[in-house]
Amino acid sequence: MVLAGCASGPATQSKVVAVKPGDCSALLSVASEMATITSATPVDAAETIGTTKVTAPFCRVRGVAKPATDSLINFEVWLPATASAWSGRLKTDGTGGYAGATPVARMNADLAAGFVVAGSDMGHAGGESADWTMGHSEKVKDWGYRAHYFVTTAAKAVTTAFYGKPAAHAYFEGCSNGGRQAMMMAQRYPDLFDGIVAGAPSQFYGDTLLSLVWTGHSQVPVLGQPPILSAGKRAMMSARAHAACDAQDGLVDQQITNPRACTFDPAVLQCTAGETADCLTVDQLRAARAVYRGIPAADGGQRWNGPVVGSEADWIPAFADNGGYGVFIGHFVYSQLAPPFVPRSLNVVTEYDRIKDAVSLFMAAPSPDLTRFKARGGKLIQYHGWHDAVVAPHTSPNYAHALAQFERLKGLSPAAFDQAVDNLSAADVASAAQTQALAVQQYHRLFMLPNVAHCGGGSGPSTIGGGTGDPLPAFRDADHDVVLALARWVEQGVAPEAIVATTLKGGAVVRQRPICVYPKQARYNGSGDINVAANFTCVSPGPEQPGASTADLNQIRNSLRQRALLGPVR
Repeated sequence: MVLAGCASGPATQSKVVAVKPGDCSALLSVASEMATITSATPVDAAETIGTTKVTAPFCRVRGVAKPATDSLINFEVWLPATASAWSGRLKTDGTGGYAGATPVARMNADLAAGFVVAGSDMGHAGGESADWTMGHSEKVKDWGYRAHYFVTTAAKAVTTAFYGKPAAHAYFEGCSNGGRQAMMMAQRYPDLFDGIVAGAPSQFYGDTLLSLVWTGHSQVPVLGQPPILSAGKRAMMSARAHAACDAQDGLVDQQITNPRACTFDPAVLQCTAGETADCLTVDQLRAARAVYRGIPAADGGQRWNGPVVGSEADWIPAFADNGGYGVFIGHFVYSQLAPPFVPRSLNVVTEYDRIKDAVSLFMAAPSPDLTRFKARGGKLIQYHGWHDAVVAPHTSPNYAHALAQFERLKGLSPAAFDQAVDNLSAADVASAAQTQALAVQQYHRLFMLPNVAHCGGGSGPSTIGGGTGDPLPAFRDADHDVVLALARWVEQGVAPEAIVATTLKGGAVVRQRPICVYPKQARYNGSGDINVAANFTCVSPGPEQPGASTADLNQIRNSLRQRALLGPVR
């Protein structure tokens, strides 16, 4: 594979130097591709880095990667101080949002679990401001797809030098934008990691940006004004949806296990005799329907899914404004900095393809072609909360369906493949989900979390490790932690059928439930505490499971048509 960005200067190839095992300061002499080590110092337990108090001694390596003249990727690698404290595993941590800072807290948790762990600012500073994108196309490439490659190759080099042997296994994990990065690693750098965890991945990045703008415009048409749907009204809608659909899985437990089977119609909430806290005005109902529907197509159909019924309390009205994601479009696509770009001037429907095309080359990871990753034994776990109002939750099941379709169609000529994609039907999706499930689940497994919002939170059990937060120490194992479940799959060949998710309150366990490999869902056994995971069994959904909608088919086709978007791009 030709590495992205290598055309911008001579490559510095990785080399293993003669370092006395455990000699931290000697790691300054280790070179890796496009990266330079700038410091290597021992750190004692109980020291503080930033605001994080570390819990184990380690060798702290800092460096800079520069794949292009405008690149400046600051990274760190933390290595357990002794070989006996090291699990033999290396892990690179992804970061959410626009990154802009090394994920020190996440790295500290992984270090305590025995990983050599790497993290970076992905090539820029500044948190959630989008200003760094303006006039810095190379920094966008670093953030978009290539930073983790150079960080990980550096981490592998210093690991080999420090311990006198390479890491036995390399892993990547991230949620949201970190989940997008995870998909990018599997697709564009399939030889880099043995196992990858992708949480709530914004892998269809242009579509996700537009979805955030759409839902923001629908709820807050005038920036600075209160949302049409107040937090109280959204909570009321969610409560009414739960009252209608909670019992569909045979158990009333304040959760909707299969929200796609919920047929609650918010029209029943329309006010009939003046507005009250328990009804929706005509304008409020119109706004709600626009959010549920998602982005319409130019012909009036449905182009991109919105959030599911029951998730209303988790909607974030101004996410695209507060996070700068709408402004990002103005900076990156329209090169507009002054005067400031106003996202509400954007016609999402008519500008959809222009924005998507501009963004996809650098930031999207939609391809279902994981052939190389699969061939070398790579394993990918994907998870997503059903109540996610940032990244449409439908995108994860639909990516799984795209993988099944790719397995079905991969032997066809490109022309025949494209024709089959154009003619894709809901029946095709249902059929391939049955016939190709075994093939796909050899390398990809999806877990959907009921009543869970973006990368955790919400009212359902959400803690499964990684980006959702770490389980309590008693549950830091392969049954409760998604990263350790991945490691067991890679290292022992034991594929996860379920991961136990936890609700914590005040440091105590409130509820635990098995999160089943999709499309299975947890079903109560009929007796015992409903907050104990052992009292549930993973079963296939019944006839209430709806078929693929128009928007679902659009998303699946979207993935299949971009199967060649593997890069990397120079």
